[in-house]
Amino acid sequence: MKIIRVMAHLIEEKVKPFTWQTNRPGSGDGHAIDRAYNCVLRLITDEGIEGHALGPKGRIALDLIQRRVGQELLGKNPLNTEFLWKRMWDIDRLEEFPLYFFGLADVALWDIKGKVANLPVYQLLGGYRDSIPAYASTTSYDTEKEYFEVIDASLEEGYTSIKLHLRYWDVKTNAKLCRAIRNHVGDDIELTLDASAIWDYQDSLYMGRVLEELNFFWYEEPMREFDLESYRKLCDALDIPILAAECSDGSHWNAAEFIRRGACDIMRTSTHYKGGFTGGMKVGQLAEANGMRAEVHGGGLANLQLGLALPNNTYYEDLVIDVADVKSKKHGSIPFKNGIVSLPEGTVGVGWNLDINHIEATALDTVDIR
Repeated sequence: MKIIRVMAHLIEEKVKPFTWQTNRPGSGDGHAIDRAYNCVLRLITDEGIEGHALGPKGRIALDLIQRRVGQELLGKNPLNTEFLWKRMWDIDRLEEFPLYFFGLADVALWDIKGKVANLPVYQLLGGYRDSIPAYASTTSYDTEKEYFEVIDASLEEGYTSIKLHLRYWDVKTNAKLCRAIRNHVGDDIELTLDASAIWDYQDSLYMGRVLEELNFFWYEEPMREFDLESYRKLCDALDIPILAAECSDGSHWNAAEFIRRGACDIMRTSTHYKGGFTGGMKVGQLAEANGMRAEVHGGGLANLQLGLALPNNTYYEDLVIDVADVKSKKHGSIPFKNGIVSLPEGTVGVGWNLDINHIEATALDTVDIR
């Protein structure tokens, strides 16, 4: 089997806008928007099987596919995912691929593998479980009342764990909010906090002690992840588990450095920031070998499959924007019931359900390499 054609389409998709903290990049670089420009990658083989992957920031992706990645994949055996993953690293040395792009081809290659085997990807990766609990990952809201409403709706739908994303920079304001939420939900509901790298060491330490007092389950990415020494100091100073390495480059090599330094207690992995399924599994298994959990960051089919494959992953991360969004989960494309998610019945490969004819007809731009 070999790849005989590489296509990439720039598509416009409507999205539900949401707020991400105050004056910070996130949803539309801090502004409410209702559309995104994404990339659909298609790897077409001489046996008629297509591998697909979906990625953000489509114009950047199309440029990299046209100039570098497409020609590299052409003529190669798509089943040799390890070889092609290493080739992407070699190209990365010159291109400095964005994290969200690096694993795009790998996801499409594993989609081909799944279709060849007539199996979902997670079973090819090891198949630890067929379903997994989801936690409700909130966005940011202006008032305590809005937080309470989204959290209550999430608990009613069966989520047993709630992750908070805060609204403001000031740690004392955020400490007050966390105390109010703990008081609202009681002692038995699991709460976690994702600070999205907002603070320095001093503020991170202050907030960590508050979270220990409130019995939060984990404390995620309080600082930028370049400063491993500050992460080591924070892990030493606090009892609450520190979850880190979400946005750090370097896949399992960088993850190994976090572990060697004692700079996190829980490792982050994903398909979109760690180099697809190949990199995501390397990071997860490295963490497992060191007695550490590897929590999968982000939702969607690819990350769900990774989470189903890794025995040391606890949850599927499910973004909840508002009460209406929470209530819509049971009708979404990923089966959701009583806080548990699974793949759609009959999933093969990653499980994308793409209307290729519509994509071709409506694409804003297309790269076609053969």
